Amino acid sequence: MKGPSGVMTQRIALDKRVLDYLLARPGSTAWAMHSAVGATREEVSKACQRLKRKGLVKTSEVQSTYWEAVRP
Repeated sequence: MKGPSGVMTQRIALDKRVLDYLLARPGSTAWAMHSAVGATREEVSKACQRLKRKGLVKTSEVQSTYWEAVRP
């Protein structure tokens, strides 16, 4: 069993993979991203929510399941 710091490290790594994926594309759904980033759709959705709270990604104004990176 992994300790709390191991889980946090995995989350940070997944968040980075998701953000890198979105920065390289106009956007994506969690379903479309999951195999590319090596996680389940549910894990990708949670990563997107964490990144959204940090202001790094947003959902599309047209489709709420489509994620886009926030570009400066």
